[in-house]
Amino acid sequence: MNDKSVIVPEPPDLVRLTAEQLNEQMAHFAKRTVQFAAAGYDRFGAPEFILDQARELAGPVLDVGTGTGITARALAGRGLEVVGVDSSADDLQVAAALTQDSEFAARIRYMLADASSLPVPYGAFGAATAIDFLHHLDSGEPVLQELVRAVRPGGLIVLADFSREGFDMVARIHAAEERVHPEGPVTVDWASAFLATRGAVEVARASGHFHHVSVMRAPGRRS
Repeated sequence: MNDKSVIVPEPPDLVRLTAEQLNEQMAHFAKRTVQFAAAGYDRFGAPEFILDQARELAGPVLDVGTGTGITARALAGRGLEVVGVDSSADDLQVAAALTQDSEFAARIRYMLADASSLPVPYGAFGAATAIDFLHHLDSGEPVLQELVRAVRPGGLIVLADFSREGFDMVARIHAAEERVHPEGPVTVDWASAFLATRGAVEVARASGHFHHVSVMRAPGRRS
């Protein structure tokens, strides 16, 4: 892992958030955390529960759809090196700001990239996570195929997304702000079934913390 604590790639067309905009987004993150807690949802406890289902993960871990880095920081807290990938430059800048003062910042890198076309070598990661990300996809095949490519043979792919109860909870919070929370066609069940067609095997399944979880083992051999 690079010895710099957090790296957010800056292509020429990247628009940086101003200090005021960054503070506003971090304030919104804190507000949303309180709203979730009032609804009975622990947004930091959920990834811990999800990662527990995988038992032991090998690093480095690829966290796709990392958003503001909640799962990336949970992984780093377990001693793992992490690359958090997202297509939102704004979210990555918030993730970097939330991570920079944490005790495990040196274990995390953030990468601005499209998860359906990852700029990483074949088998570069010991494991991958896709948490609260699948429902943002219009089509799951490209991203899931990339996860199989990026994870070394026998590595784990952790899939998790909101349960029906979880989606309803998030929708109520968004509706109170006159917003609509996206809920696309790609589900954990669909994603795990798709990975099975690529030779992956489900090794654990669970529900809790407003989530459904499937842990898949990547194919041991690939032609």
